[in-house]
Amino acid sequence: MNLKFTVIALAAALSGSVYAQQIVEQTYPLVPVSPTDQQIMAVQQAERQIQANEQAIALEKARATQRQAKANAAAAAKRRAAQAKVNEKKAAEAAQKKAYDDEMRQIDLEMKKLDLELKRSNVKTRIDMNDIAQRKAELELQKEMQAPGAAPAVPAPKAP
Repeated sequence: MNLKFTVIALAAALSGSVYAQQIVEQTYPLVPVSPTDQQIMAVQQAERQIQANEQAIALEKARATQRQAKANAAAAAKRRAAQAKVNEKKAAEAAQKKAYDDEMRQIDLEMKKLDLELKRSNVKTRIDMNDIAQRKAELELQKEMQAPGAAPAVPAPKAP
């Protein structure tokens, strides 16, 4: 049993040291690097850093664009809500004005109707007064004709 445990421990130690060596080699190569290779690696590292910076800038621009789009959408929604309130107020005012105008027209019609009835009544009153005056004249004429010694008078023509 101790032998199995020792083999397992040794295998783990070897695999761990191999893994650690791979990490070290990726970070710091074990082979000496020439100055030209160092310059190439520095340029490559700089290019990777530039790409990372460009990606970060593009991501920030995308986020800024998204924030601006949200702000624009919120502002547009606010404008639409304000315009809807204005339109609603205008519609209410228009309805109120229409109701007022309708009421004024109704009152005007009633006044015209009453004025017409007054004129008809005045005309009827004049007709009645003319009829009464004509009747009175006819009665006076009849009295004169019935009176003794009165000269025969020519009867007045009747109005239609």
